[in-house]
Amino acid sequence: MIKIPTFLKWIGGKRRLISQIDPHLPDKIESYYDPFLGAGSMFFYIKQKYPLKKCVISDINRDLIDVYKSVRDNPKQLMKFLKFYVKNNSESFYYKIRKKFNEHEIHGLNRSAAFIYMNKTCFNGVFRVNSKGEFNVPYGKRKNPEIFNKETILFASKLLQGVDIRCQDYEKIISEIKDKDFLYLDPCYDPLKRTSFANYTEKRFCDKDSERLRIFISKVRNFGARILLSNNFVDSIRKRYPLDQGYDLKIVYCPRSINSNATGRGKIKEYLIKAGY
Repeated sequence: MIKIPTFLKWIGGKRRLISQIDPHLPDKIESYYDPFLGAGSMFFYIKQKYPLKKCVISDINRDLIDVYKSVRDNPKQLMKFLKFYVKNNSESFYYKIRKKFNEHEIHGLNRSAAFIYMNKTCFNGVFRVNSKGEFNVPYGKRKNPEIFNKETILFASKLLQGVDIRCQDYEKIISEIKDKDFLYLDPCYDPLKRTSFANYTEKRFCDKDSERLRIFISKVRNFGARILLSNNFVDSIRKRYPLDQGYDLKIVYCPRSINSNATGRGKIKEYLIKAGY
């Protein structure tokens, strides 16, 4: 059984969906791109399932990417910093660290540790920033949250060895995509409603961004790449990726636990959009 060593909580993380996504993966993958990394569940799964010759993971969130590099390159020192956060965790300490983090008073490995600490102790593990790019999620008030697990960090570090980790926009990879490369795309979803979450960065993901992604997918398809895209079960997706243009839309059922209204929690439909295979 493949173990998924995700060390972050992330809205829309695919850990609980992997068993439904797996039947829709290609039989063979040698070159893999994951340009909307998040918690990295699909990366960790694919890295173990396939004998990859090339693996590029990326995101536009600089602090997120620095965390992955810290886990890859210096996990033991990172955990020394994390032990400090475990020892001192409290509501007042959290807000003190959040303020220092936003004011860029924390640097290097310690900043990566602070990122993980806030991710694991904030409300519902949400990563959200305001228009100034400041992390603004309140303290979660959970009793004894697990901020890190030594075995998980070390296993994640092992899987990240030799992986190309980049902070960049997804379009930056287009010049290197070749025939039979596989891309898993997990962007901000088309919203179920106008108030749906879309603030992983200071710029809210909008219709214009969704159209830019569609154009990108069309281009890499022409290069012979294989694409698997996750998104919400909404009309805009059916219109953007029509069956008569070679897109294959599959339905999976995603458990949702983050919703201001308890009636909005539970399993909901999502799309998997396949192209190129």
